[in-house]
Amino acid sequence: RAVSLLLALVVALALGSVAATVPRRVGGATAIKVPQPLITFGDAMLVEGAVSSDNPACRIGRRVEAQVRAPGDSHWTPAGTMATDTDGAFSLPVSPAHSGAVRAVAERIHIGGVICARATAEPSPIEVAALVTARPVRPQVNAGDCARISVTVRPAKPGAAVALERLQDGAWLPVGPALLSESSTAAVPLCTDFESIGVVPVRASWPGGVLNLPGTSAPSDVRVVPAPWMLRIDRLVGDRQVSISVRDDGRILYRHLDTVSRIPASNQKLLLSMALLDEVGPTHLLETAAAAARVEDGVVPGDLWLLGGGNPHIDEDELARLAQEVAAAGIREIGGSVRGHTGPFARDWFAPGWRDYFPTYNIPLPTALTFEGNRIPGKHVTDPERRAAKAFTRSLREAGIRVRGKPRVGPDPGDGLEVVARIHSPPLAEVLAEVNGESRNFDAEVLGKLLGMLVFDQPGTIEKGARAMAAFAAGHGVEVVAHDASGLSYANRMTAAGLALLLDDAEEAEWGEALATSLAVPGTGTLENRLEGVRVRAKTGTLEDISALSGYVWSDRSGSWIEFAILSADIRKADARDIEDRVVKILSRLAR
Repeated sequence: RAVSLLLALVVALALGSVAATVPRRVGGATAIKVPQPLITFGDAMLVEGAVSSDNPACRIGRRVEAQVRAPGDSHWTPAGTMATDTDGAFSLPVSPAHSGAVRAVAERIHIGGVICARATAEPSPIEVAALVTARPVRPQVNAGDCARISVTVRPAKPGAAVALERLQDGAWLPVGPALLSESSTAAVPLCTDFESIGVVPVRASWPGGVLNLPGTSAPSDVRVVPAPWMLRIDRLVGDRQVSISVRDDGRILYRHLDTVSRIPASNQKLLLSMALLDEVGPTHLLETAAAAARVEDGVVPGDLWLLGGGNPHIDEDELARLAQEVAAAGIREIGGSVRGHTGPFARDWFAPGWRDYFPTYNIPLPTALTFEGNRIPGKHVTDPERRAAKAFTRSLREAGIRVRGKPRVGPDPGDGLEVVARIHSPPLAEVLAEVNGESRNFDAEVLGKLLGMLVFDQPGTIEKGARAMAAFAAGHGVEVVAHDASGLSYANRMTAAGLALLLDDAEEAEWGEALATSLAVPGTGTLENRLEGVRVRAKTGTLEDISALSGYVWSDRSGSWIEFAILSADIRKADARDIEDRVVKILSRLAR
């Protein structure tokens, strides 16, 4: 009986062992959260969660795999594993390369007769921004040169565009785009100027795409130092009252006291030329005409009016040419007189800032109808229209036309005149070439009155012309004080910065080439004995203790025309000219 009981116990234990080998399936679940779903490429995000189960064996030490999936992908990619702790919790750092989704998966396991089922968490969205870096190839660059900024984007985006920006006046301004190479890098040029001297922060950005959010690099500094040529000009000028502004294609290449308001002297003629070219264009012709109230069968019963149009170069030859045109029109007789028109310019002959002796010795009376420069040897005349009428009468008679009356003048020819003949000046661009190349004060004031009349209606005056010039400058953001067109006024004021800016803007205007070619070149005009061998076009300016030189100089190394303005005061004329010429020679050799 004892043996039977023992056998029964063994059998029972055996049966019990067999029963224990039949595994019991235990369910469970996995839940996750991503506390920081946005990262930058290369950083890690935490995938946190827990495996839940009624059986502790399915919670403790459970292997959990994090998986990621990019947008548009159908498969999940392993991103890391770890084991759960005693309460089934896990915290797993992952570093995905792309935006998309992440999930956690606890694989099916068999533990001590228990089968822990596979548990998969619901996907959680994640976003990954591209990692962009921007670093200067060299930490220091000379002002005027271009630094190279090395830009990279990760993950790789070959062929994509990146943008470089620089910090200026508290704002990030675009420098220029570039395309990434196969290695997802680009070298973007950062071209500097005088204003860049100091530390220039730069950064780069990639605009984003399907796989990654946009990325912007941390700022990186480029140190910009004065170029050697700038230091040479600094030493040359020293502490003297010299204002210099140098520009190239909108960039300021150099400046020294350039916001100090100074007397421009004959550099005022540059302002006149720009305003007049802008108003009527370089091909505009200045007309001188013969007109009458009535013409009957080749006879002018009354007076033949001689009308001036602001051509400062009317002389006997020009009037003889006009007389031939009158004859060609079939006019045989003038029953009255030739009358020189004393309008449409006013007879003002002074401007604020002029010395008392200027009308006597420096500038004849500016009139619309001029004759022989409105002067005779040793004297400025007050009746140029009468002299022109007299010469025209003589020319008409020489052309076979009978003129019954004596030459006369008049301020108002009345309405209804018919032009019977006309002659024209060369194009305005050629007229200005004499004004600027020879620095002709009389011509400038005649054209200044013409400008004033065109902008502000009749009569043309010196004041109106100056006001029109100031208005033109203001339209380009430049403030000037203008009292005349010739630059004789000591009350005129302009800055080198403003003048260089106007020259820079003029280069882009339709009439820009006409302005540049109107200026003197070495060996001609006011540059006859200056700057030999330098490719420069410039306007000089000289008053007592005042000197100026402004215009365009060609730089062989940069391959461009550079705008410059040099205005000085309280310096001997010879010293001022030496500084001006040496500065221009330095500029002719500088590199961009």
